[in-house]
Amino acid sequence: MSEKETNLYQRILDVKSNIEGFTKDAEGYKYNYVEGSQILHKIRKAMEENHLLLYPSVHHADYKDIQVLVKGNMKPNILVEMNMTYTFINTDNPKERLEIPFYAIGHQDDASKAYGTALTYAERYFLLKFFNIPTDEDDADTKQKKEKYTKADDSDIKLLQKHIEGFAQLVKADTESVKAQLKIINYEKLSIAETMQAIQTLNAWKQDIIKQNQGGQSS
Repeated sequence: MSEKETNLYQRILDVKSNIEGFTKDAEGYKYNYVEGSQILHKIRKAMEENHLLLYPSVHHADYKDIQVLVKGNMKPNILVEMNMTYTFINTDNPKERLEIPFYAIGHQDDASKAYGTALTYAERYFLLKFFNIPTDEDDADTKQKKEKYTKADDSDIKLLQKHIEGFAQLVKADTESVKAQLKIINYEKLSIAETMQAIQTLNAWKQDIIKQNQGGQSS
């Protein structure tokens, strides 16, 4: 394609037509996803050939303190939400631009890490969705599907058993009774999501008992 004879939209279309699908090549939190480096590597060459420049700009960032569940325990994190714009520029005619508003979100145990996480994921998903790049599975639903259907591993089960034993001691009951209350028949058949839900339920029960005991002492 001759860049000088084409406009910005034709160049973007040429980039899109020269990009193949991806396979997920990175793993985190028990699910696979497409690494940003793989996306950029495939797109960069096509953009350079078409004399295209893409840059992000952040207009507003909002930080919040949140609590997240990590292996059955609540941990403090910082959530950042950002309003962004990605801008494509035809470097042969810099006045020819395409601005796309975008939203980014990320959380980590540190504000700067949360900011970086938000930018990293925003870039990955912006490029995937803007260029309609197919992956081997829908990334947006992968983690939820994996947690719902993937069986819990030994570490997940041991963590749940520890919580059940602790709660049984608190209420002076046997572990089988607690399992029955949680409607757990066989540990080996539990999914990751079911394991985490059971731990959350136990923590809620524990907090209710503590509040009841404190109320009884005050009266």
